[in-house]
Amino acid sequence: MSNEFGGTIILAIVATIVALIIGLICLFLNLNWLSFPIGVIIVAIVLGIINSDFVSAAIAGAITGFLTAFLKGFVISLFWGGWAATILNNAFGGQYLLLIFVGAIFAAGSNMILSGK
Repeated sequence: MSNEFGGTIILAIVATIVALIIGLICLFLNLNWLSFPIGVIIVAIVLGIINSDFVSAAIAGAITGFLTAFLKGFVISLFWGGWAATILNNAFGGQYLLLIFVGAIFAAGSNMILSGK
């Protein structure tokens, strides 16, 4: 059990990095508040297909959503400065709950529908 959980954590960390990159690309394309949810949705669908069961997929998606919400302000401030991160965070909120639920729901849903198990 612990080995599978450690693999889920590592997979979620890698997925977070990919979600942040997709979110930055979407933010550059001026998708504003949808940028990071789109990144988490794309990555969560892939996480759901990769994971072996429903619960692991939901946990990996939730961890990815949380880490993306936690790190997005830092990543935005690296590219556009602290003022841009503050403006985006104040205008659209922290999106913690949104990204956690989106990650968990899309990962679990894609595991149930697309994994074929």
